[in-house]
Amino acid sequence: MAQLDPVATLRRVPFFAVLRDEDLKSLAAHCVVRRVAKGEILFAEGEPCEGLLVVQAGAIKLFKMAENGREQVLVTERAGSTVAELPLFDGGTFPATAEAVEDSTLLYLPKRVFLDLCRRNSEVAFAVIRTLAWRYRYMTSLVEELSLKEVSHRLARFLCERALKLGVRTRRGVEFPLEETNQQIAAEIGTVRDLVSRNLRRFVDRRIIKMELRKVIVLDLAELEAQTVGSKRASSEARPALASFGRS
Repeated sequence: MAQLDPVATLRRVPFFAVLRDEDLKSLAAHCVVRRVAKGEILFAEGEPCEGLLVVQAGAIKLFKMAENGREQVLVTERAGSTVAELPLFDGGTFPATAEAVEDSTLLYLPKRVFLDLCRRNSEVAFAVIRTLAWRYRYMTSLVEELSLKEVSHRLARFLCERALKLGVRTRRGVEFPLEETNQQIAAEIGTVRDLVSRNLRRFVDRRIIKMELRKVIVLDLAELEAQTVGSKRASSEARPALASFGRS
C-alpha cells in the first residue's frame, strides 16, 4: 500500500478542516498509522476507547451482533471519516464492533491530544458537535427505517441508493455492480438472507429490475423508487429524487 499523507487525511475530516496547515502538521505528528487486513476486527463492542481513529484508506464497517449471530451494519466509514468518536466524550466503551471490509489504513490520535485540541479551539469543538448531531440524525433515520419499513421497502431503498451512487444509464436502464452478497445486503438492511433473495426475485418477476450475475439493471426506476415509500403506517407520497436520474 502506497505511503499516504497524514496531513491530507486529517484535512478531509470535517472538524479538522478548520485548522491551519501548521496546526494540522502538529496534529499529524501525534498520529500513529495502523493497518488492518480485510476481515480484521479493529475493536469490539464494549472495549475501552483510548483515542480517535481516522480512516486513511479502505473501509471500516460498524455493526451490532445479536445473540443469535445476526448482524446489523450501522454504517460503513471510508477515507476522511472518523470511527466511533462518541466514547471519547462520554468516557464509555465502544458501542459497536468495527471490522475492515477492505485492507485499510487508519490514523490513531491519542484521546488526550484530541480532547486538548477541542478545549483550546472552539471551532473544532463546534465542528465536532455538528458531526455528532449529524450522526444522531442518521441513527434516528436508521431506527425509523428498521422499525417502520417492510423488508421490500428497505431493499428497494438500498438498490435506489446504489443506482444513484454507482449507476450508469444505458439503453437497457440504469446499470450498476452489486458487489455485496445477499447475506451482506441482509446485514445492511436489517433482515435475513432468504428475505433478500425472495424480494430480489419479486422485483425481477415484476420487471422492476433484471439481474446478470452480480450486476443489477433497473428497468423501471420510477417503480423501484415507489417501492421505497411504503411502511407499516399508511403512506402514499414518493420522493422525487430518483425520477430525474440522468435527465438533462
